[in-house]
Amino acid sequence: MQKWIGAGVLVVVAGGGLAWQQGWLGGAGGGPTEMTAHVPADTVMYLGGSADPALMQQMRDTPLMPVSQSELSELIQELHNAGEDSPAARFARHLLADLLTHSTTYGTLVDHYGFDLARPQAIYMDGLVPVIRIGVTDEATFWAPLDEASAASGLSSTDTQLGDTTVRTWRLNPEQDRIVDLAVRVKDGVATISFFIYSDDLAAKRLRMALDLPEQSLADSGELQEIQKTHGLDESMTALIHLERLARGILEPGSNSLARQLHPVIQASSGKSIEQQLEASCRNELVALIAQMPRLVAGNTGPTSGSELNSRSILELKNGAVVENLSKLRGHIPAHSREVENQILGLGLGLNIDNLVPATTALWNQFTQADFSCPQLVSAQQQMANVSPAMMGLFAGMAQGTSGAGFSLYDLQLSPTQPIPEQYDFLLSIATANPQPLLSLLGSTPFGRMISIPQDGSLKELDLSFVAPGISVNAGIQGNHIVVFKGEKAQQAVEKIGAESLDANGLNSLSINYPRLADLVDQIPAPIAAQMDTGTETGCVSQVQLSELLRAQAGSIGYHSDINAQGWVTDMDMRLATGNRDAIDPVGNFVVVDKTFECEVGEEAGYEEIRKDGTGRYVYADMDCELYQSNYNWNVEGRTLKISTIDAQNRESCSQEWAPAEAIDTQCMLIPADNGFRCLFDGEQGKTLLHYIPE
Repeated sequence: MQKWIGAGVLVVVAGGGLAWQQGWLGGAGGGPTEMTAHVPADTVMYLGGSADPALMQQMRDTPLMPVSQSELSELIQELHNAGEDSPAARFARHLLADLLTHSTTYGTLVDHYGFDLARPQAIYMDGLVPVIRIGVTDEATFWAPLDEASAASGLSSTDTQLGDTTVRTWRLNPEQDRIVDLAVRVKDGVATISFFIYSDDLAAKRLRMALDLPEQSLADSGELQEIQKTHGLDESMTALIHLERLARGILEPGSNSLARQLHPVIQASSGKSIEQQLEASCRNELVALIAQMPRLVAGNTGPTSGSELNSRSILELKNGAVVENLSKLRGHIPAHSREVENQILGLGLGLNIDNLVPATTALWNQFTQADFSCPQLVSAQQQMANVSPAMMGLFAGMAQGTSGAGFSLYDLQLSPTQPIPEQYDFLLSIATANPQPLLSLLGSTPFGRMISIPQDGSLKELDLSFVAPGISVNAGIQGNHIVVFKGEKAQQAVEKIGAESLDANGLNSLSINYPRLADLVDQIPAPIAAQMDTGTETGCVSQVQLSELLRAQAGSIGYHSDINAQGWVTDMDMRLATGNRDAIDPVGNFVVVDKTFECEVGEEAGYEEIRKDGTGRYVYADMDCELYQSNYNWNVEGRTLKISTIDAQNRESCSQEWAPAEAIDTQCMLIPADNGFRCLFDGEQGKTLLHYIPE
């Protein structure tokens, strides 16, 4: 039973984290302060804020579950069939299956559970136990899934009295020495969801249900305000995982609320205390190591709009020598690789090659020479001592003076008939104060001996027809950058790069324009796409799935990673594509072509009439006569066409009489096409891609 509780907690916590990453937690308001007043100051995990309404509306149709409908149905069926058959087990499985079923998009999740994400919300740990507090617009809608799970499983809820307040609870583990109850309370438009465990007294239960305040709360401690001030975050959302508290809770009995709840569980499950399982030197030294990176924190760094979100995450580093040496590795990421809106894909690397060996050697020495007495850490030291970073010196010498590189793909037009692109626009640049070692290294290779990159500041066209007919690029040295490029936008970037200094500005960056990347996937020629077989899906299906997956993401997103005085910092800038995709109207008369295996021509699979009144008819025929007929009702939900078969009949040959066939309900994902539309069906035998071509 405990694994089901854990699975449910992971789904909800992961969903909360994804909601922040995708931009839901980004609104303003003073409500979160009231939330943090109920959070214990020694919590090991907290995520809280409120959703920006405009951003929330923009993302309603964004998928949450990266699996197909049949895979989801199969997973849910496995849940129903798995494990013990007690009422509590059936209840937990039913709730988790319901959550998975209604987590296809943000909109379906919010609507099904009646959530009000415009209100303040929080997910945190009270010791060992998770607590979720979230706004509710409609109490009846919120309670309905719980009541359905009760009815389906036979596990009734109990009205548990906590002083002057009643809380609904469900007994998930009836063993007297390991009692676990799901506890839910809704008051003033806020749902509080948590668990009661066997060691809880009345005070612990009231605290968890936000009926009483802790002796010291997260609001009292000022920790969130300190995080926001130190790392340049606003007040709309803050997240933290306190790694040091977590380590102390596991390794130091009695050190915090997590330890007080966790160690009786460790003792009961293993028959040994943590002191008996791990000697004191190991526990102390492990805690000391983790204390050098005490927290992983995150939050928003600027005003959130309906189409833009800027956020930051930081792995705090408290060891000054480590920060100093990691900072020496910082290099120069070329500016062109970080222009999110101007390209399909951008990759940037900042690495000071001249400092690579000295800095990594200093870090290596710091660990291998540390005074450990824990046998496991001493063993790790000995293994590390056998791998010296000095071996990287050979590579570093050949790239002396190099501090970074950048790649930008501005445009790419693939040819449907040729192996080379019809058009390409890209820039590859290497930031270096001393280009000669790299050019000499290139010149020593067979490829390099066939080209010549000018070193006088001029740009030269290089004929690469020996690689592929018709291929050429431009190359040269512009300021402190070796550039290789082709195309109009790349030319514009090259004209600016000569004035770009080699100031250290980070470690790496990534920018992706998802809609344009999806367009590129759609361009993959049919013969090549057919070879993208994954083993479970055909290449044609894989191409469509990848394209749709990319289009379902944010419009564009950029990541930038760096080291500063506080630690390892990652900034994320997300911009949503404005406007919804055009709806597909399936009404009409169509020739149905199966393109599951052959992406371009396909195989004729019948005729279909989809009527405006919500009814339809499908017919399959060979050269002589009709062999299958069905009549159905249909409707469209979002981008899903749902078909409910009324009746069906088939026969194996023209001479046979018609016989009733099984009426199967199905659904498919609607996908645009130049002529008509496509539909990706997901059945027990795998996925089928059909193209509906107007007659």
